[in-house]
Amino acid sequence: MKFRELVFAAAIASACAGAAAASWTAVPGAPDVGIDLGSLHLEGARATVWVRWWGRPAVAPELAVQRLGPVRVNRSAVLTEFDCSRRTLRTLAMHAYDGAGSPVFMSSVPGPVRPVDGAELGWTYDAVCEAARAGVRF
Repeated sequence: MKFRELVFAAAIASACAGAAAASWTAVPGAPDVGIDLGSLHLEGARATVWVRWWGRPAVAPELAVQRLGPVRVNRSAVLTEFDCSRRTLRTLAMHAYDGAGSPVFMSSVPGPVRPVDGAELGWTYDAVCEAARAGVRF
């Protein structure tokens, strides 16, 4: 294995482990949604953070069309980029886990930009953008 491939594989492995080992904070108003404030990164008006949902999240409809066979998705972690000036979001990566906590799906293909809609996603957007503006004081 070439050095470049080894470094790339190590980066992917650490990113996967990071989502699983995150310290989740419940979103006020949406207690079934958690965000990892340690992963929060702000660049201009865009805030990127890992968000955890139980089951298949509405923010990642592409997960619903994956053929996972008899496996049931128990929880999902989605690296989400929120545009705090336009009230939009984009998924950058997603992980899905079964009831035992084993990964059943992973993707790093960015999704399309879409508007923030729905109460749960609205609360999440507000919490992430407010935490980013406050310097991650939640």
